[in-house]
Amino acid sequence: MSYSLSKEYVWKEVGGQVVVLHIETGRYYSLNHTGSLIWKGLMDGLSPDRIIERLCSVFDVDKSTANKDTEEMIRDLLTKEAIINDQPL
Repeated sequence: MSYSLSKEYVWKEVGGQVVVLHIETGRYYSLNHTGSLIWKGLMDGLSPDRIIERLCSVFDVDKSTANKDTEEMIRDLLTKEAIINDQPL
């Protein structure tokens, strides 16, 4: 599964963390290091499984926790329409 950025949002990395801005509303989200890694993985076209592998490697976290964090963030981003599923079912 792959995702892309919605046309209603822009993002930038600032000091190693990602800031995501909704263009129309001006609402922004400042992501922590974990969220930033997940975000950049999504924007690089990585699969959730590959992102989970990176989380486990970078943060020395177990796979179950990395999977939960990744799935929750993807769900949240889809709900906010910040990302688009490029391969809908």
